[in-house]
Amino acid sequence: MKTPSPWLLLGALLVCACDDSTPGPQSPDAGSQVDRGPRAIPLEGDPNGLFWDATTQTLFIADDQNHRILKYRDGEGVSVAAAWPDAPANSPNLGEVVRLQDGTLVTVRFGFGNAGAVLFVRPDGTPGTVPNLPINRRRIGVTVTKDGRILDSYFVRNNNVNVGSIAHVTLEGTETEIVGALQKPVGVLAVDDTLYIADQIAGKVYRSSLATPAELTTLATITEPDLLALGPAGTLLTGTRQGTVLSISTRDGATSALATGFQQVRGLAYDEANRRIFAADHDDDETNGTTHFLQIIPVD
Repeated sequence: MKTPSPWLLLGALLVCACDDSTPGPQSPDAGSQVDRGPRAIPLEGDPNGLFWDATTQTLFIADDQNHRILKYRDGEGVSVAAAWPDAPANSPNLGEVVRLQDGTLVTVRFGFGNAGAVLFVRPDGTPGTVPNLPINRRRIGVTVTKDGRILDSYFVRNNNVNVGSIAHVTLEGTETEIVGALQKPVGVLAVDDTLYIADQIAGKVYRSSLATPAELTTLATITEPDLLALGPAGTLLTGTRQGTVLSISTRDGATSALATGFQQVRGLAYDEANRRIFAADHDDDETNGTTHFLQIIPVD
């Protein structure tokens, strides 16, 4: 069984840019102790996308191995939040996960070119699949704009050439391209009026206005960026296949390593109230046993 290598915390991990009005650590329930880490929680599953819901103090985890969503809460640990029973053969792989304002969870299935899908589970626990979407689209990222629109990232492979896009998808069954000419868009994140896109093959993090999303500019150049999350003080977070958690300045694109020594960092989420980062730590070497972790990283 693989164990995570010791962390190398660079600098003070992250300098908190909050003023005295920033809320301190909060407990989700009376008597529950918030775990700020550092801690590695072994998972019965392969974590990919992460979404922190501050309202319910719940972390949602897309299980890239078992076609389900897990959840983590302080004092309760990890449990199953939702599962879809109809996983296609050899395609249970899920990407990012988000929670809509009404409580609906939305995730995407990669599908390897023959089973791509957008999945959801209603607040009452009813799971579903968005109808009528092309199954050849390899979907990885998903985000929600401030006005409630769902955007996903995908690519199709033609003669071993990737053609990637960002699209506006509805749960009723439409998917309309808003950004094209990408290679392998993995991360997609809407923050206020701005759209951020991490293209893993291009090694770029792009930025555009949601009013004109196709007018991209390069924010940062990074080797194989993964899923994106909003981090402390308005920064972006992304992980790397080299096991590093990176911070990206949205002002000038400057990058810094917050923590390293992990296996492969996929999804990330930030709990602002309790000043901690959650990281999906994927074990890419199965020759000595497979151990995937949920990492909790304190931010001070």
